[in-house]
Amino acid sequence: MKRIAMMILLLGSSLLAMSGAEVFQKKCASCHDYYIPQSMLNRNYQADNQELNLTAPTLTELSFRLKDQVGDRKADAQGQKFEIEAFLETFLKNPAARQKSILPRHVRKQFGTMPPVDVSEDEIELLADFIYEYAEQMMRQHGVKRYSYKEALQKAKAERKIILIEGFIPYCRGCIWMDRNVMVEPEVKEALNKDFLLVKMNLLTEKLPLGIKRLGTPSFYFIDSDGTKVIDMLEGRGTVEEFLELLRTIRQKARQ
Repeated sequence: MKRIAMMILLLGSSLLAMSGAEVFQKKCASCHDYYIPQSMLNRNYQADNQELNLTAPTLTELSFRLKDQVGDRKADAQGQKFEIEAFLETFLKNPAARQKSILPRHVRKQFGTMPPVDVSEDEIELLADFIYEYAEQMMRQHGVKRYSYKEALQKAKAERKIILIEGFIPYCRGCIWMDRNVMVEPEVKEALNKDFLLVKMNLLTEKLPLGIKRLGTPSFYFIDSDGTKVIDMLEGRGTVEEFLELLRTIRQKARQ
């Protein structure tokens, strides 16, 4: 009896020591890639998955779509995670039921129905937390370097760079679209790193400097290197080419 109790204790301790990343690696990574740039995924799906030959959607795609499609996007993070846990528990045990699809049709049609996944309640909780946070981690890792406004102001004066404040709210689909499709692209990163300093501000919780009145989201506020004048401000999402043209225009205005 003592031996059985000890085995249960050891199994419980082992699971507690496991992270969501480890659960994903053990249960899901054989089919799901982690991060692939969205531009590459778009080209792949347009070619009916002939370029990358993926066996399943990437983890980044799943992270974005779960946060967007499951539960209340405007709720606090912990509240939405509970709803994601419930979705994962149902879906992983019976994927064929497809009670709710979180993927767009052009992605869904590339893959067959996945087999059921044997996961415990504790593993599902760890997975939900890991998947929920993953997309934001990838945007930070692969996107343009971010600064606080105080850091940007100090560097802008020293390096004569333009401060770009990207205004967002957590559940803004256009904001997510820009981060996923534009801000991670090499030519955008090169242009921003050369002449700009990026500051991301949550417009629900942070106040814009210089008495700037917030626009809708996503919105972009360009401030001169002295931190005293607004060069321009606008809202809305755009393509890589449109955003690069905007940056060229802002550089010209800054020189006037």
